[in-house]
Amino acid sequence: MNYNINSLIPYIPTNEYDAVAEEFLHLYCEEALLRPMAIPIEHIAKNELGLDVKYIRLSEECDIYGMTIFSDGIVEVYDPAECLYDSKIFKRKTILIDPEAVKKTNLGCRNNTLAHECVHWYKHRLYYKMQSYTSTRQAKYCKCRVENLPNITEDENIMEAQARGIAPRILMPRATFIEAADQVGIKCKNENRDAIARLAKMFNVSRQSVRIRLNECGLL
Repeated sequence: MNYNINSLIPYIPTNEYDAVAEEFLHLYCEEALLRPMAIPIEHIAKNELGLDVKYIRLSEECDIYGMTIFSDGIVEVYDPAECLYDSKIFKRKTILIDPEAVKKTNLGCRNNTLAHECVHWYKHRLYYKMQSYTSTRQAKYCKCRVENLPNITEDENIMEAQARGIAPRILMPRATFIEAADQVGIKCKNENRDAIARLAKMFNVSRQSVRIRLNECGLL
């Protein structure tokens, strides 16, 4: 894996996203490379990566799915009881998931958000460790929003693209996903509504994620 020597962002071409997802699963859930299954992503986050997963409101508009915290410090979160934002101290290796934001979609969104944040910790923590030297009070973190952040930096844009691309590949690893698609009878150019629903249930992801993954694998 090559890194940008100045920023410590990993260089990951899109055609290597599947390989990175398989590398992750080989380390933390090798069984998923052998048979189709729902990835226990919260278990992996907590017990394999050692991350503290907390469910807390992150914004009034419910437009932030999750956040990964890379250094101890202050993070602004939303307090719905008081209808205002509050500054709280969090430890590094913490993932914050907004339950209301992910509830607006489905369980698959929560799992994808968890996988997304795991990718940030797995591949991007060196970048944020270097950034933490510039401020010891404010925590270094990345926010994952429903839509792109305004004023996002080029570095952040690269890392977001990597996490968005790799996360669903962790939840639906290529070889076993193709095997499962064959089992449920996915046919090219067919509507496949029932088969897609079965795949979504099998991998515990959204139907939209399944459709995208089927296209990526050349099955639709």
